[in-house]
Amino acid sequence: MPLQKLPAKMYPGFGLSMLDRAVKEFFAARCSPKELLKLAEHFMRDGNVACVYCDKVAATRWDHVHPVSGGGDSSPGNLVPACGRCDDSKQNKTIEEWTAGKAKHRPSAARVSLIHKRIAEYHKEYTYSAVAFEAKLSPKNRSIYKRFRRKLEELREQMRVDGLISK
Repeated sequence: MPLQKLPAKMYPGFGLSMLDRAVKEFFAARCSPKELLKLAEHFMRDGNVACVYCDKVAATRWDHVHPVSGGGDSSPGNLVPACGRCDDSKQNKTIEEWTAGKAKHRPSAARVSLIHKRIAEYHKEYTYSAVAFEAKLSPKNRSIYKRFRRKLEELREQMRVDGLISK
């Protein structure tokens, strides 16, 4: 059978968003490999780690309950196992934003309460309090980030002028 699908197309605006995320992750907390193993064990059922959103066995990714773009950390209490389809569908949204939106693979209303129940149980063992990104930064790092954002917006505007991105 011939391959019928091209790799996902990368758009310049998306690339700028990814650059912003990379800088935010630079400043974010990150769990250790040992902590990640404990998280996997926490979510293990019958020898497999299932997607917390759709229950598909053998989740392949870690998703941020509170997105990195909003200040979320890659730390216990904020990472849950996800399958590629759910992770791609959720993108950089909170669960509430994702389930209220129009994403093709968002969970049904019936699944939403199960997802919240699972995450509440998870938070009993691994607490996590979301904090807005800039509120977590020291004054020096806030200044560095603001300077980066100004440069990023200048680049975004130049790309608009050049017709590489719209809006």
